[in-house]
Amino acid sequence: MADCECLPGCPFFNDKMANMPAMASTYKSKYCQGDFANCARYMVFKALGKPSVPMDLYPNQKDTASRIIKGG
Repeated sequence: MADCECLPGCPFFNDKMANMPAMASTYKSKYCQGDFANCARYMVFKALGKPSVPMDLYPNQKDTASRIIKGG
């Protein structure tokens, strides 16, 4: 599977995860280089656009992503 289109510019990984390389590596292999359609950040990005993705949204927070997408 191809890498997520957002990976090169994803501020979550390029900034927030810089001090947690092991966790970043786990998330990248699971979501960014795997099933990125199930990444909470990607879900919000696709539904509402890049400006709507919260900086502190973790890839595994699909419930939060659903609430954001629904406007809640």
